[in-house]
Amino acid sequence: MIKKCIGCGIPLQTENENDLGYTPKLENDLCARCFKLKHYGNKIDEGKNQNNTILLEKINKNKCHVLFITDFLNINNEVIDTYKKIKNSKNLVINKSDIIPKNIIVSKLLCNIKKIYKIDEDIILSSSKNNKLDDLYKIINKHNKILFCGYTNMGKSSLINKITKTNLTVSNKRNTTQEFIKMSYEDKTIIDAPGFINNYIIEKDIKNIIRPITYQMKNKYYLNIEEIKLAFNKDVNLTIYIDNNIRVEKRKIKETLNYEEKINSNCDILIKGIGFIKVKGDTNFFINISKDRYEIRPSIVGGNYE
Repeated sequence: MIKKCIGCGIPLQTENENDLGYTPKLENDLCARCFKLKHYGNKIDEGKNQNNTILLEKINKNKCHVLFITDFLNINNEVIDTYKKIKNSKNLVINKSDIIPKNIIVSKLLCNIKKIYKIDEDIILSSSKNNKLDDLYKIINKHNKILFCGYTNMGKSSLINKITKTNLTVSNKRNTTQEFIKMSYEDKTIIDAPGFINNYIIEKDIKNIIRPITYQMKNKYYLNIEEIKLAFNKDVNLTIYIDNNIRVEKRKIKETLNYEEKINSNCDILIKGIGFIKVKGDTNFFINISKDRYEIRPSIVGGNYE
């Protein structure tokens, strides 16, 4: 019987330390890659390159209920489009709910997300950090076989560890889970799937509640957010929802900008890999990143949907 790493699911081997699954001794439960990730936070390689299309096909071949994991800052068209392509019975799970700002009414947030992204199924909130798992347990208890999936770094493996008391490798690095990992939980089967890959998923481990930043933005200034430049052609009020550790600076404009994008009041500018900015007031804006990096949507935290 082939022994697999309990952290990533790759078959263990002792012959080539440059290949996946290498361990000095087959008696070990973790491959060298997972051991270094788990104990030192070191990522020694990128692992296997996951193909999102093939991964989706494998998920759809499983006869099970799917829990698709994302978080508050990583809800976007690409993520929701992948979720909708899952043919099994399913639920969207917004994990790391402990980072959601206290001033947000959760019931309205979930209602807004369902309406904006046209989601029919119930949306579940969860947090392994705060043990907010009751709604997740209710879903799990209704099914014999449950598959957890989602984009990388959404806290999927941490959730499974909390529920099943197992020891999957947890890391904020992408590609941590490499193969489908099956485990038993009471009389049920839990499956941890590899993560879908997206170049703009937030890889930082956000540990604290997000503190929204509000600006009265003048048209002579722009915001600098990790070298992303965002400016508006008239005075406008903004509220920024990003990791508290990301530096935001207001700087004076010293060049001519082309305000080519239009946004209506109470809409979000979502910047993949960063978070989102709620804009209150119709305006045009300039942004110095490509269109595949950002999107505009009705605000998930209120406005037109309040």
